[in-house]
Amino acid sequence: MAKIRGFTLIELLVVISVMAILVALVVPSFGRMIQSNSVSSDVNTFLSDMRFARGEAVRRGTLVVMCASNNPETAPDCDGGVNWHKGWIVFEDRNNSGTYDSTAPAEPLLRQQGPISRSGGMIDGSGAATKFHFVATGRLRSVADATNITVSPASGSGDTTLQRIVCVSASGRARVAGDGSSSCS
Repeated sequence: MAKIRGFTLIELLVVISVMAILVALVVPSFGRMIQSNSVSSDVNTFLSDMRFARGEAVRRGTLVVMCASNNPETAPDCDGGVNWHKGWIVFEDRNNSGTYDSTAPAEPLLRQQGPISRSGGMIDGSGAATKFHFVATGRLRSVADATNITVSPASGSGDTTLQRIVCVSASGRARVAGDGSSSCS
């Protein structure tokens, strides 16, 4: 009599049960990891452009502004309010007005960042920092521009440990303070 090789129904059900248990354990952690990576990605994008603006101010020896914009890709201007998630622009402010002027003499638009959609938002904690003016030394033009910006995960997550606090000091240096329970002091 020939021996038939294969799996029995009981063996198959045991394997499926073990896989279901493992998937049930991994899925919540995976979702948290995705949210954490989204927040980190948005923070890194923001920090990269802050450092770029500061570096350009030093390199060019002039005033460079980074400001929130509601529509940075099609109609760049500094109208974004205090929520930076809609995007921002970086430009050389040749006329010292603090606003982007595309008319003659044109102010060079150095960088445009479109909407940040991966995280839940980027809100200025003080409600005052709609722009950062970097002078030729790399410092902020006004001490009042120093602030903290909270980057939160996508809506539906009440987990403050996934938040990140970006601290912008009067020296123009931007850093991450840590999770949502940290402070900039």
